[in-house]
Amino acid sequence: MKKIKSFGLFLGIFLVVYAFVGRGISDDITIDGQSAALREIEVVQDHNHNRERWFGKSADQSGNDWALATTLTMFRAISGDDVFGADPNDEAKIFGSDDTPAIAGMTLFDVHRIMVSATSNANDTVLRMIYGTGTMADAQSAGQYSDVMVTEARKGSPIPIMMPRLPAGMQVWIRMLNATDNATIDFFIGIHEYER
Repeated sequence: MKKIKSFGLFLGIFLVVYAFVGRGISDDITIDGQSAALREIEVVQDHNHNRERWFGKSADQSGNDWALATTLTMFRAISGDDVFGADPNDEAKIFGSDDTPAIAGMTLFDVHRIMVSATSNANDTVLRMIYGTGTMADAQSAGQYSDVMVTEARKGSPIPIMMPRLPAGMQVWIRMLNATDNATIDFFIGIHEYER
């Protein structure tokens, strides 16, 4: 266990140093002596040593509350024909503006992992996590999304997702791309929340 923790600290320090190469660490020192590099290490540690909450689909997504932490009802996204699904309700509504924070006092969250439980075929799939405060189309046009590839081998195990921390209350949708029209994917979403 000590080796895993040491490796996590080493990885955090390595990533911070790597991020600042080329800019010069001295450029990142603030007036009070705190460095941005140390803040980045704190962020990495906070992300790795955090509480995770898993969500499924709310029975009523007509308002701004699209997810539930106390359900085993999966979200579902539907594909187009070798394109992201574009028919009404092809997207999965993941988080509405009332779903976060799930833990009182938290101001930020990130979609951390996805657990794919079922698919309608064995084709590779791209899932697009779109986030924004307006419409899904506007958010996607603005580049506010992160993609993850789901292969047959990755199904049934939590898949890590890379995306920025989002303010509590931001909406999240997922769209699906598959080679088969109207293919489906069923899944749960795990998040981390943060105070700052």
